[in-house]
Amino acid sequence: MMLNDKRPFTDDDRAILNSYCAVVDGVSALIGEYCEIVLHSLEDLERSAIYIANGHNTNRQEGAPITDRALQSLHNMKTDSVSKPYFTRAKSNGLMKSVTIAIRNKSQKIIGLLCININLDVPVSQFIRALMPTAESNETSSVNFASSVEDLVAQTVEQTIEEITADRLVANNNKNRQIVMSLYEKGIFDIKDAINLVAERLNISRHTVYLYIRQIKQEHE
Repeated sequence: MMLNDKRPFTDDDRAILNSYCAVVDGVSALIGEYCEIVLHSLEDLERSAIYIANGHNTNRQEGAPITDRALQSLHNMKTDSVSKPYFTRAKSNGLMKSVTIAIRNKSQKIIGLLCININLDVPVSQFIRALMPTAESNETSSVNFASSVEDLVAQTVEQTIEEITADRLVANNNKNRQIVMSLYEKGIFDIKDAINLVAERLNISRHTVYLYIRQIKQEHE
């Protein structure tokens, strides 16, 4: 493959690549500013970098050419889609730990690469600080890591019942409706048969649950 190789892509190919921009932003938001994520398109290797987060780590910008290491990873990706982690040094002599992920189209042809590079020259304290909650987002919430959908519904219902029961501002005769409202906001009723499970646990009819949900939807209109 030549560096100036021009590969005509379809609109579907470009749409697949563009959908990975959200992945770039998501990984950046999760790991922080010392993790560079580069989305490469193989349509034009001279300007392969079509989207970058935290490019300051290697001083790259959108429109940068593909790297020799990315080309090497591409050459080795005959069947695999994820490279083994590897170490490189940026022009600033900074040590980077990297991994390259192949992006394939519907025909399983590799059309792009997602390169994730972690800057190892950053002091550990700074790197950890980037992972910790900030003043604007220091709240944490519990997550139910259930083993099945049924367990997820059951755990969420029990947790919600505890929350509403402990809330003294909610009148006793309004607790069931408030529980249903909270479960609705958590998206639990998007799961099949959740209404039946909630009705059974609250000892109310399915029709009552449906009524509460209709009322909630009307209030949000």
